[in-house]
Amino acid sequence: MWVISRVNGVLWGGPLLVLLLGIHIYFTIRTKGVQRKLGKALRYSLEGDSEGGMSAFGTLTTTLAATLGTGNIIGVSIAVFLGGPGGVFWCWITGILGMATTYAETYLCSLYRQKSEHGGNVGGMMYVLERGLKKRYMAQVYSFFICLSALFSGCTTQSNAISETCLEVWGMPKWFVGIVVALPVGLVILQGVKWIEQVCMTLVPAMAFLFLGGCVAYIIFNASYLPEAAFLIVKSAFTSSAFVGGTIGFAAGKAVRYGVSRGLFTNEAGLGTSGIAAASGSEHITPEKQGLISMTATFWDTVVMCAITGIVAVMFVIQNETALLQQSPGMLVKSAFNTLPLWGEEMIAIATICFAIATLIGWSYFGQVAAEYMGGSKLVKSYQYVYVCMIFIGAVMPMGVVWELTDFINIFILIPGIYALVKCRKQLFSGKNHTSFYRHDKRKNNC
Repeated sequence: MWVISRVNGVLWGGPLLVLLLGIHIYFTIRTKGVQRKLGKALRYSLEGDSEGGMSAFGTLTTTLAATLGTGNIIGVSIAVFLGGPGGVFWCWITGILGMATTYAETYLCSLYRQKSEHGGNVGGMMYVLERGLKKRYMAQVYSFFICLSALFSGCTTQSNAISETCLEVWGMPKWFVGIVVALPVGLVILQGVKWIEQVCMTLVPAMAFLFLGGCVAYIIFNASYLPEAAFLIVKSAFTSSAFVGGTIGFAAGKAVRYGVSRGLFTNEAGLGTSGIAAASGSEHITPEKQGLISMTATFWDTVVMCAITGIVAVMFVIQNETALLQQSPGMLVKSAFNTLPLWGEEMIAIATICFAIATLIGWSYFGQVAAEYMGGSKLVKSYQYVYVCMIFIGAVMPMGVVWELTDFINIFILIPGIYALVKCRKQLFSGKNHTSFYRHDKRKNNC
C-alpha cells in the first residue's frame, strides 16, 4: 500500500493537476469561452422531453447526483484548512474553466453514443475510444477502472460517510445503517435507468436547497464577517498573507495547489464520467446542446456550491480564531453548521446523508454502463448485486485504504479520458452540426 500512496503523492501532488488545469484552459480557449453560453445552457437544462432517453433535466441531475457528494462539504473545508482563504478562489476559478472540459467530453460522448441492449441510449469515453479512435483495448481498461471507481469512491466511501454520520449524531450502529441504506438504494439500482433518473430528479434539488439553505442561514446570522471573508479570499489567492489575526500564515502557492486540487476532484471534469449520463439523453438532443446542458453541472457543483461552502468555512475561521488549531481538516463547514441556533447539527447530518445517497445512485449508473460495455446484460446484473453488497461493506469498514485506492484508480480513468479528448478535439471545432454517431458511417474513424 505504501507504493500506491507514494505514486499518488507524486502524481496528484503536481503533474496530473497541471495536466488537468492545462486541459481546462485549452478547451476554454478553443471553444472561444463556451462558458459565455451559460444562460442558454441553464434554459436547456430545465427541459423535460425524454423521448428516446433521459430528459435534459434527468441527465443533469444524474450527473450532479454523482458529483455533488461529501467532497463538497469536506473537500472545501480541506482546501481552506490547508491552503487558506485563497483556496476558495482557485477552487472557484477551476470550476469556471472546467465547464469547458465538461462541455467537450459530454459533446463527444453524445456524438459516439449507441443504442443500449435495454433500450434508450448509452455512451461514455469508452465508446469514444472504441468508435472514434479504434482503441478497444484502452476502452476496456477505462471501463474496468470505472467499475472499480464506482465500487470504491462511488460506493464504499459514501456509505461509510452515512454510517459515520448516523453513529455520531443519532448513535445508530454502523451495521444497521448499512442494511437500511443498501435495501432502498439497491431497489432503485435494480429497477434500472428510469428509476435512477426519477430519484435523482427528486433528490438532487431537495438536498441542494437544504444544504444551501443552511449555508445562507449561517451567512445571515454572521453577516458582519462576510466582507472580511470576501476580502481575504481574493487577497490570499495572489499574495501570501496571515490568517485569523496573524496567528497562522498561508502562502499563495498553497492556495493555488489545494484550491485547484479540490476543485478538480469535486467536479470530475476530465475524468469523462459526466459523459456517461449525458449520452443517455434523448436522441433529439444534439451533442452541442447536451454539452451545454452538462456544462451546467460543473457550474452548480463547483462555481456555486463550492464557492458558498468556502465562504462559510472562511467566515467560521474568522469568527473562531483557534479553529485551524483545534479542528480536523474536513470539519470546518460541519462545525459552522453546529453553531446555528436551531437544528444545525441535524441539518448538516441530513445534507451529508442525502449527498452520499445521491452519489451512491449516480455512480451506480456510471459503473453499470461500464459493465454493460465489457460484458453485456449478464455482467450488469452481477455488477449491480456486488454494488449493493459493497454499500453494506463500506458502512462498516475503515476508509483509509479505500481513499488511497480511489486516487490510484482515478489515474487509469483520467489518462485514457484526456487522451480521447485531445485526439478527438477536431470533432468539436469542425463546424459540423452533428446529431449522433449511430447515424454516421460506423466503419470510419471520425477522429
